[in-house]
Amino acid sequence: MIDQATLQTATYNIRHIATGQYVALKDTKRTSTLIVLQDSHFEHLAWVLDKLAGLEDTYHIRSFLQNTFAQTGESPTADAEIVSGTESYPWFIRPAASGFGDFYLISPYSDPSLYWTIVKTRDGTNAILTNNPKHHVYWEFTKMSA
Repeated sequence: MIDQATLQTATYNIRHIATGQYVALKDTKRTSTLIVLQDSHFEHLAWVLDKLAGLEDTYHIRSFLQNTFAQTGESPTADAEIVSGTESYPWFIRPAASGFGDFYLISPYSDPSLYWTIVKTRDGTNAILTNNPKHHVYWEFTKMSA
């Protein structure tokens, strides 16, 4: 767990708070669906946050393993899958309400009313967007050692 003030460019694990599962790539294709798993190989769990200059709480989320970016469609909608691809995509990552600890909400920069969530709680379920801020939308970033 990291302090909210130190969410900087670095490599992290992204963990779903309600289930304890980690964001991973479904497979090794260049365009892969993002899923959640209880555990996996180190490389599949590593995500690089690249803080974007001049934009508060805005990042690119890049797979350490494949050097591809977490993204969604140009006009994101609820229930859209989060996938990896070669084009960078800005995400708005902001702390959850105070009193929740170091938990974060992840939203498309173009629509902060949508949030990362998961479809179901079983391993291998897809990461998607929701417009319901009460539907398992909290994530934790754990910095990985170099």
